[in-house]
Parts: sequence; C-alpha cells; structure tokens
Amino acid sequence: MPLPPTCPTPDCDDRLWKDTAHTNTDWDNWRWWCCRCRKQWYPTAEQLQDFRYGTGRPAAAHRDPRAAHR
Repeated sequence: MPLPPTCPTPDCDDRLWKDTAHTNTDWDNWRWWCCRCRKQWYPTAEQLQDFRYGTGRPAAAHRDPRAAHR
C-alpha cells in the first residue's frame, strides 16, 4: 500500500488520512482528511485505484535498497 500524500495546503505538510467516518453513503466513498488543517479533499482517480485495490508495485519508501544490487 502506498504512503498517503501530504496535505496540499501551502502551510501544512502533514500526511493525509483516509476518512470514511463522514462519508458513509457508499462502501468506498472516502475523502482525504488532514488532522492539522481539518480539511477534506477528493482523492484523484489514481489514488482511488491504488487505495481501493492496492497497487502491484512496492511503495518507494518501503523499497529495499539492496534489491537493486542483485
């Protein structure tokens, strides 16, 4: 699972959360939520795909640097 994006607000760089508490009209209806700014954003189509089904590629932050040398 990829890391969530950072907040798009210029003064904030906090990580966003997948908020399902306030969007309960559908099983997969969710928004990005920033705890610091207390704002919500719609996810992009790519983010919906990645966070709904998972991605087949490993996240860059979790990639083992030793794997490239094999």
